[in-house]
Amino acid sequence: MTYQEWLDQKYKEWERTQAARQTYYNFAHFLNVNHTDLTQWISGTTRPAGDDLVRIAGKLGDEIYDLMGLAHPNPQFQRMEAAFNYLPTALRQRLTSAVLEIAQRVSSQKLDPESAEGKRIAMKILNKWGFRITE
Repeated sequence: MTYQEWLDQKYKEWERTQAARQTYYNFAHFLNVNHTDLTQWISGTTRPAGDDLVRIAGKLGDEIYDLMGLAHPNPQFQRMEAAFNYLPTALRQRLTSAVLEIAQRVSSQKLDPESAEGKRIAMKILNKWGFRITE
């Protein structure tokens, strides 16, 4: 099954739960996406991405990621992302810089982030950016 067929099937399943015949416009409203985009996704003209894909998965199920050949989002990252804007700007900038530096260093040295050396590097960089982490 393609993601297009899956979306159309989900539309028909959703329509059966409604009191009357529905349109793609109504289904798009239910999904909180643009109805023109939904029509293009179902026709295969374009593919859902970004926040639209997250909304679809939230309403209809994560299997859309499999059908599109995409990795499922990391739930820890999604929770962190939702809370990120509640941090002061300067703190967000420092945290972002620290995380990017950790990723670059661990990647360039081909380390497992769970290894003792990977953890040591992460702790050292977080400390450099003013984050005091203890194990």
